[in-house]
Amino acid sequence: MDVADPIPPSVQALMDLFASELSHVSFPGVDRATLEQVVTEVRTHTEAVAKAEAALEAARAALRDSEETLSSKTTKALAYARVYAEDHPDIRSKVESVARIAGTASSPPGPSREASGDTPKRRGRPAKAKAASAEPAAEPAAEAAAEPTDGTPAAPPVMELGPSTISGEEAPEPSELNGAAHPA
Repeated sequence: MDVADPIPPSVQALMDLFASELSHVSFPGVDRATLEQVVTEVRTHTEAVAKAEAALEAARAALRDSEETLSSKTTKALAYARVYAEDHPDIRSKVESVARIAGTASSPPGPSREASGDTPKRRGRPAKAKAASAEPAAEPAAEAAAEPTDGTPAAPPVMELGPSTISGEEAPEPSELNGAAHPA
């Protein structure tokens, strides 16, 4: 394993001094052999720490992989349990309880959700009336261009006819057009 030398340059310079000019000198508890022994211990422990950190990182990566697998499997298991519980009312409440704990509870369809004002935002292209009001800067220029310059009044705007204006009925919801009608 390639580990950078943990011995600072100042300690290495002192070791060189004890290896040359001070090789014959011995102080109480400090001499060349004692210093070399401690330097060897520092290098050994540094290498052990590097190996332990590499093993720790590998263990953390394995843990992350296991947690991702567990999350995927439990999500799939909960989805299967919900489908199964549709035909088994005796366990439906338990499955929904687990789903609430997991934070994936589904609210039951029906008027209670709409009555509370907690309806989800409609998706898709906005209605034409909303789209026209969303572009107010374009309207004055269009009106000015439509108005004649000789003082005669402009013609009224053209009304688009569709299935709902011809028959007098409400236009069907987009979900009803593609066959995915939901109970109200």
